[in-house]
Amino acid sequence: MKFKSIKNILPLFLICLTILFFPINSSADVLFGKVYHQILHKYLTQSKSSITVAMYFIIINPTDKTDPINELVNDLIAAKKRGVEVKVILEDSKLKENRLAYEKLRANNIAVYFDTAQHLLHIKEVVIDSQYVFVGSANWSKAAIEDNYEATYFEDSARDALASKQYIDNVPIQKKNIFLPQIKGVIISPDFLLVSNSGRRLLKAEAFKQFDLYLLLCKLRQETAKPSFDIDYDALAKIMGYVAPKNLGKYRDNHHYFYERIHRSLKRLKGYGLINYNKGKVILKADNTKKTDAPLLAIPFEYWEYGYPASLSMRAKYMYLICLHEASRSTRYPFWFRSQQDMSKLYGISDTTISLGLLELEAKGVIEITRDKPKPPDFSDRKANIYRMLSLTRSPVEG
Repeated sequence: MKFKSIKNILPLFLICLTILFFPINSSADVLFGKVYHQILHKYLTQSKSSITVAMYFIIINPTDKTDPINELVNDLIAAKKRGVEVKVILEDSKLKENRLAYEKLRANNIAVYFDTAQHLLHIKEVVIDSQYVFVGSANWSKAAIEDNYEATYFEDSARDALASKQYIDNVPIQKKNIFLPQIKGVIISPDFLLVSNSGRRLLKAEAFKQFDLYLLLCKLRQETAKPSFDIDYDALAKIMGYVAPKNLGKYRDNHHYFYERIHRSLKRLKGYGLINYNKGKVILKADNTKKTDAPLLAIPFEYWEYGYPASLSMRAKYMYLICLHEASRSTRYPFWFRSQQDMSKLYGISDTTISLGLLELEAKGVIEITRDKPKPPDFSDRKANIYRMLSLTRSPVEG
């Protein structure tokens, strides 16, 4: 009897060992280089219900037919068209690298997001059908597949797939499209901000009317495409918000009133050395043509169309130009970084002007500011703020 009992128990024991050490429906491999691409491509094309991707960066080159990442991105798009739920999260500090892939996925109605600036998304992971997990060192780039030494762990495990998907789903994301469309507007030379006897002279003299008029003259120069142009005093005065009083006093008529308002400002701009002005003709002295690789300022046409010159204080308008300049130079446009101390040195203006101007722009919804939290023990170690340019809206918030 004992022999028969042991004989019956032994197979059960072996089955238990098999389940313990070799779980049913579970397998794992380590994939290298092109093998990783081939296996991932296979599972993406066979996906049935869901694909979740968390990637530091995805670099595509639409003109390179041999780029393996083009194929993987196209796999995601094809899966979406089959009805598969596709979600992609990318690292927001790699905007330049990720932009083409982000815009292509977004254009094909795929839920693609950047994480927030507070944390670094360094995962390189793909979860398919809540069953298959690819996680390792390889980003989605041609170099990672063909040149680098990379390794990716592949596992067939519903348990690990579920845990991975939940982990990725909990990553904080920015739901809106963070890329601003290419700005179409009035081109201004950065020298207006960087040269000591240019824009900052207007700011320090609180010459807000002359500041507004100078920007309008830049707009007029661009519209006429001529270095010298005639002044329409009445039209400029009305654009700048002048209204002729009922009692004209010493002025002969409305035209005389408008003429004097614009004429005096033009004379001041000439005195500041920003323009030549004689007999109703103006020539801007600042050269706004592009001679180097340095980016030029582009003030959106909406700045005038939506009434921002009347809605913002002079310091806020001046800081808006600085924000446009900083963003245009940033590799993470529309995000940019610079300490207020550095801005003060570079642009020759006070910390107070910078702080109050930025706060006003933030309150008006023109920029977004992400502030680093002070850390113990002395709470003084804090990173520079992260600034983000936002699209101008038709109804600026009244201060």
